[in-house]
Amino acid sequence: MTGLWQDVRFGLRMLVKEPGFTVIAVVTLALGIGANTAIFSLGNVFMFKPLPVKDADRMTVVAVQSKTDTDPNQMSYLDYLDYRRQSTSVFTDMTAYVLDLTGLSYQGHADRMIMAYVPSNFFGMLGLRPAAGRLIDPGEGDAPKTGPVVVLGYSYWQRRFGGDRGIIGHSVSLDGNAVTVIGVVPEEFHGPYNVVELDAYVPVGMLGFRAGRDVFTSRADREVRVLATLKPGVSIQQAEAELNVTAKQLAQQYPQADQGQGAHVFPEKLARPEPSVASVMPLIGTIFLTMVGLVLLVACVNVANLLLARASAREREISIRAAMGAGRIRLIRQLLTESLLLAVAGGIAGAIAGNWACRLLNGLRPLGDFPLRLAFAFDWRVFGYTTGVAVLAGIFAGLAPALRVARADVNEVLREGGRGLVGDSGRHWLRHGLVVAQVAGSLVLLVTAGLFVRSLLKAESTDLGFDPHHVLNVGLDPGLQGYDQQRSEALLRSLLDKARALPGVESASMAYSIPLSYYNDGARVYAEGQEVPPGTRVPGSSFNPVSEDYFITMRMKILEGRAFTRADGATSQPVAIVNQTMAERFWPHQDAVGRRFSYKSASGPFVTVVGVVRDSKESGLLDSPSMYFFLPETQAYRSVHVLQLRTAVAPESLAPAVEGLVRQIDPNLPTYDVMSMDKSLQGANGFFLFKIGAAFAGALGGLGLLLAIVGVYGTVSYSASRRKHEIGIRMALGARPGSVLKLVMEQAAFLVATGVAIGIAVALGVTRVLVSFLVGVSSYDPATYAVVAAALIAAALVACYIPAHRAVRLDPMDALRNE
Repeated sequence: MTGLWQDVRFGLRMLVKEPGFTVIAVVTLALGIGANTAIFSLGNVFMFKPLPVKDADRMTVVAVQSKTDTDPNQMSYLDYLDYRRQSTSVFTDMTAYVLDLTGLSYQGHADRMIMAYVPSNFFGMLGLRPAAGRLIDPGEGDAPKTGPVVVLGYSYWQRRFGGDRGIIGHSVSLDGNAVTVIGVVPEEFHGPYNVVELDAYVPVGMLGFRAGRDVFTSRADREVRVLATLKPGVSIQQAEAELNVTAKQLAQQYPQADQGQGAHVFPEKLARPEPSVASVMPLIGTIFLTMVGLVLLVACVNVANLLLARASAREREISIRAAMGAGRIRLIRQLLTESLLLAVAGGIAGAIAGNWACRLLNGLRPLGDFPLRLAFAFDWRVFGYTTGVAVLAGIFAGLAPALRVARADVNEVLREGGRGLVGDSGRHWLRHGLVVAQVAGSLVLLVTAGLFVRSLLKAESTDLGFDPHHVLNVGLDPGLQGYDQQRSEALLRSLLDKARALPGVESASMAYSIPLSYYNDGARVYAEGQEVPPGTRVPGSSFNPVSEDYFITMRMKILEGRAFTRADGATSQPVAIVNQTMAERFWPHQDAVGRRFSYKSASGPFVTVVGVVRDSKESGLLDSPSMYFFLPETQAYRSVHVLQLRTAVAPESLAPAVEGLVRQIDPNLPTYDVMSMDKSLQGANGFFLFKIGAAFAGALGGLGLLLAIVGVYGTVSYSASRRKHEIGIRMALGARPGSVLKLVMEQAAFLVATGVAIGIAVALGVTRVLVSFLVGVSSYDPATYAVVAAALIAAALVACYIPAHRAVRLDPMDALRNE
C-alpha cells in the first residue's frame, strides 16, 4: 500500500505540473464517460431499476394479443377477473389498474391529473404502506358505483396540499363526484406506469360513475393493465402456458370478444411503459450502449495518443529511473496509476455531465402538459457502471503507452538523449493504428446518426391526412368544475362562437381528442345486416366526437357525402362519418353513405353514415391505416374537449386571447395543453421518439467526430514536431513549401482514408440491427454513407492541414538550431 500511495502522490504531482495536458485528457474522458452515464441511467430507469414494491424481482406484466393485433395490449376487466381466479397455481396474486385523465376540485380550485382506478388488492399485493392516512382496504370499492374514496400520490399531496395531513378525511370533488381523501402513497412510489407519476388512486368501482364506461359488463372494453407476482420457482414460460389455457376457455365462451386471443407474460422491468416494447427495449438499449461505447473508445484512443506523446517526452526521465533500479512492473504501475487518476477525474466530471443530461430529459413533455417522470437516481447500479467504465477507460488508455515505454532500451535512450525513440518513424504503428481506430469508430457513429436523422426527415414528410400548420389547440374540461352535459354544451357553444370572432381566426371547432394525441376512445363495431361469423372476434375501431367545422379546421378531405352540420343535434338522427379503411372494410366497392352500424351492440342503436373522409394518422405515426369514425359531439357527449382554431397568424399569438375568453365565461375553469398543432405532433405518438433517437444519435456522432478530429490533429501535430529537424534540413536544401506540405499530409491522409474504409465496412454490418427503427430509409442508404464519409474526410483533412501548414512556415535555421 505504501508503494501504491507513493505512485498516487507522484502521479498527482506530474499531472498538476502539466495542467494543459491534464485538462484535455480529463475533458476527453469526461465526454465519453458522461455519455455512457446518461445512456445507462436511462436504461436503469427502463430495464434495471425495480419498482419499489414487494417481490419486485418476481413482478410481471400480463397482456393479451389477438391474431389481428401487432402488439400485446390491455385486457378487459372481466377477463382480468377470470385470469386472476384461474392462475393461483403460478401467481401469488394478480392486480390491475386503469389509467385515466380526470379532475380534482377542492375549495373552488380544480386540477387536471393522471389517475388510476385500482382493485382493492392493489396496494396489498405491492406491499405498500401509506405515508399518511390509510390505503384502500381489501374488498373496498370492487363493486360498481362503490368506494367513494381517493388515495393521493405523494408528489401531488405535496404540490397541491403542501403535505398537510389535515386533508385526510376531507371531501373533494373528483370528476364531479364527492369522494373522501383517505391517505397518501409512500414517497418512493410513483405508480406502476413509469414514464409519468400518478396523482391519485381510486377504487375500480368508481368507474361505474363514468358515462360511457361499461368495464363491468363488456369484454370489449379493453383498458385494464395487469400486474402479477410469480410464485417462487415458477418461470415466465410456465405462467404464460397456464394463462393460455384460460385464454382458450374464454375464446370458446366469448368468441365475439376473445376469439384468437392469447396471453403473454413479461418481466415488469422489460414492459416499461407498455408491454409492446418488451421485445425491442433490450435491442434499443444495446444499440445506444454500443454507440456510447464507441464514443468512449474514441475518447480512450485519443487519451492513449496523448499519453504516447507525453511518454515520448518523458523517456529520459523514465530511463534514468530504470537505470537506478526501478523494475519494469514498477514503471508500468506508475504510468497506469497516472492514467487511472485521469480516468477518475474524467469519471467524476462525466457523472456530473451525465446526470445533468438526465435532468434535461425529465423536463420533456411528450404528454402535453404532463412532464415525464423518469425517476433518475444515482444509485448503486449507475455508480457501479460509471466506476467500472472509468477504470476500464484508464487501463485501456494507459496500458499501451506504459508497455511501450517500459520496453524501451535504457542504454539507447540515454545515449541518444531520449530523442524520438518511442516516436521513431519506424515504430509509429501503434500511434497510426489508434488514429485509424478513431476515424473508423467515428464514422460508424456518424453513419448511425445520419440514418436516424434521415429517418426523422422521412417521418416528418409523412402524409398525415390533415394540415397541422396554423392550428391552435386549447384543452378544457368543464367536468372539472362539476358541469353537467347541458351546462357544458352551453359553455362550449358560447366559447366556440366567441373564438370564431377573434381577429386572425379562420375557423374554429371542438373535438374530444386531436390526431396523434395521448388519449383516444374506441369501441367494437357491428355493421347492420352483416353477421359476425361464429368464433370470430368483432372488429374494433377508434372514434372521435367532433363539432361541425372540425373537417374544415383540420383540412381533412370529405371523399363522399357531407360533413356534420348544426342540424346533427342530440334529438336528430344519429349519424357518423367513417374513414376510407372502415368504408372498405364493411362495404367494399360500394357506396358507404346511407349505411348503418352500431358501436354499442349487434342489436343497435345504429348510426347512419353521412360521409367518408380520407384516411389520416390518428393514433400512431407509423400505424397502418385502421378503422376510424367521427360522431357529432352533440350525439356522443364527452366532458373533455379540445378547442381548435385555424389561424391566419402565428397560432401561439392567439393563446392569451383564447384563455381570456375562457376566464370571461368561467374564471375557475382551467385550460391545458395550450399549444400549436405542430408542437402537439412532437408528442409520444408523433415525432417525439424519432427526435429523441436522432438527437441522441446526433449528439453521440458529433462527440465521436470531435474526438476523432482532435485525435488526428494531435497525431499530425506531434508527428510534425518530432520531424522538425528533418523538415529544417529539407527546407535548407531547397525543398519547396508545397512538397513539405505534401510530405506531412500524405501519411495523415492515408490513415484517414484507411479509417474511413474500415469504418464503412463495420457500419454496413452494424447498422443492419437498425432496420426496424428506420422509416423510409435503408440501413445501407448510399446518400448517408457518402455524405458522412465526405464530411469526415474533409474535417479530418482540415485538422491535418493546420499543423502541416505550421510546419511549412518553420524557419530552417531555427529548426536546426533547436536540435
